[in-house]
Amino acid sequence: MTQRRSTPVPSFRSRFPLFCATAFALTLLAFGCAKKEATAPGGPVKPARPETPEAETVAMWRTQFEGHRAAWEATFAGPDSPLPEAARELFTGLAFYPFDQDWRFVGDLERLNPPKFIEVTDTKGKTQDYVDYGRFPIEHDGVVATLEVHRPVDHPDQYFIAFFDSTNGGETYAGGRYVHLDSVDTHRFILDFNKSYNPYCAYDSSWICPLPPRGNALPFAVRAGMMAPAAH
Repeated sequence: MTQRRSTPVPSFRSRFPLFCATAFALTLLAFGCAKKEATAPGGPVKPARPETPEAETVAMWRTQFEGHRAAWEATFAGPDSPLPEAARELFTGLAFYPFDQDWRFVGDLERLNPPKFIEVTDTKGKTQDYVDYGRFPIEHDGVVATLEVHRPVDHPDQYFIAFFDSTNGGETYAGGRYVHLDSVDTHRFILDFNKSYNPYCAYDSSWICPLPPRGNALPFAVRAGMMAPAAH
């Protein structure tokens, strides 16, 4: 069986050429050369919380969510589908929780100083290369949890979070899910669990997927985003 790598973006490679590692290391060093007010870590930050916008804004978010869902449906039905060939003709759609604005968190990112290269264990017992970049604390129903934020060395523009929660193995995939931080401004980030998605190995064991770190096991049920595949 041919093994394929699944990471924050399709066709991501866990190993990278030396010149890529060197270039990214220089990028890390460059963080210290940028304007101090834009990049300097400010220590612990307040936990991110949901916003309470006007109804029109919520309606816009819901429309964006439906577009996000449709894009995933198109990916699974198209030539780049993560499904095995035999399963593609039987594909009838993906299950998502209904959009819930309370799972859309807005806050600041606590940046590590300095960020560091790490090896993340994958589903085949090997490792993939990331940068441990920061921590993003969130507060849900009075409970504060802090998530590790990693950046793939091949895609340093991403703020990647792999996480567990108490729905895993039932309503959602047992191996956890992935989600991304959206950077709005230097000190304003959005973590929208409505956009969380399954690793490709949830659909085909030939994919190789990074595992969520132990520290990203949330102590509550995240009923937002993509649900478990029909076979789970």
